[in-house]
Amino acid sequence: MWDGREPNLRSQASNATLVHTQPKHPPTDSELRQIVDLETSLFTAQSEDDQAGRLFSRGARGGPIFLAFQPFRPGINSGAKFDPNAFDLYSRWASAGGPDAAARQSVARGQVLFNTRAMLISGVAGFNDVLGQTQVMGTCTTCHNTPNAGNHSVPLPLNIGLADASRRTPDMPLYSLRNTTTGAVVQTTDPGRALITGKWKDIGRFKGPTLRALAPRAPYFHNGFAKDLDEVVKFYNDRFSIGFTDQEREDLVAFLKAL
Repeated sequence: MWDGREPNLRSQASNATLVHTQPKHPPTDSELRQIVDLETSLFTAQSEDDQAGRLFSRGARGGPIFLAFQPFRPGINSGAKFDPNAFDLYSRWASAGGPDAAARQSVARGQVLFNTRAMLISGVAGFNDVLGQTQVMGTCTTCHNTPNAGNHSVPLPLNIGLADASRRTPDMPLYSLRNTTTGAVVQTTDPGRALITGKWKDIGRFKGPTLRALAPRAPYFHNGFAKDLDEVVKFYNDRFSIGFTDQEREDLVAFLKAL
């Protein structure tokens, strides 16, 4: 869940069944095990792109089949072993030829940007405050670090400012939260993780989702703030003053659409 309210898939399956279907009897251990077995066997990824064609052609490793064999363990790319080059699906398209060459080269350039384009990360609750550093030089993969998947490889709910009152549109609610100890007041469109933990520091924090099969999942972010991937890239470009050129933005969107 976006606010991390479920500790595991078994709990999520149980609570979803009880709330949505309101059965006469709760699901059995066997039924819950079958649901979790199904969910953990699913691999979702884009297989084809309108411009770049098949995403597993000419040495590329897009699509769900390669993803099914991608190693993972919690913390696989965190801590001292962190490698910012978390994605290597489309490296061979850097010099692609043929009728899809331009589109494939754009995807490859976007992958490089995602891995390596430096940005100064600041004001992100759950990151800067935890590290004790007001500014951290990083890349997209600083947070989206799971190899070839893009979620964080350990739990890392963050507040990147999407729930701030300043970004509220007329269709969003507005909550005023008061700290009974300090008297501080925060206005937000969504309490986020704080709704579950009750902790002041968790206001506006949300999980980052996997990036695979991203193209059909619009609108983006927990509240649908961005209508398409171009708006997602523009948000980050403005939020962290990255300075993407128009071509770089197009390349990054092309890469995200190919996941």
